[in-house]
Amino acid sequence: ARPRRFLRRTWSRWRGKNYERRVANLIGGIVVGRSKAIKVDNKFIQINCQKPPDILTPMFSVECKYWAKLPVWLDKVMTQAVRNAPEGLIPLAWVGDREAKTNYVIMIERDWLDLHGGKTRA
Repeated sequence: ARPRRFLRRTWSRWRGKNYERRVANLIGGIVVGRSKAIKVDNKFIQINCQKPPDILTPMFSVECKYWAKLPVWLDKVMTQAVRNAPEGLIPLAWVGDREAKTNYVIMIERDWLDLHGGKTRA
C-alpha cells in the first residue's frame, strides 16, 4: 500500500493542475506544461522547460497558486479596498515589502475578467 503522504501529494497536484486549467479557460490562456515553445496569438514564445510559467496569454505570464486558505492580511486588505472604493472605480490592493522593496498589485478576479474580456465565472 502507498503511504498517505504520497496520496495527499498526488491529490494536491491534481487540484493545482485543475485550478490552472480553470484559470486558463477564464482568461483565454494556454497551460504551458513542459513545452519548449508555445504558440500564442500566431507567435511562438520560448519557454524555459526547467522553470515554466503555469499559463501564457498574449500579454501575461501567469503563475497560479491554489491554497487551502489565503493569508488573513490579504483578505483584510482587499475588504478595505472594496469598502473604500468609490462607486464605479475598481478596487486594487497595492502591497509592498519594506525590506525587499518589492510591490504587488492585487485585484478581484471578477474585475480583472471585466477589464480583459475573460469569461464570467459560472
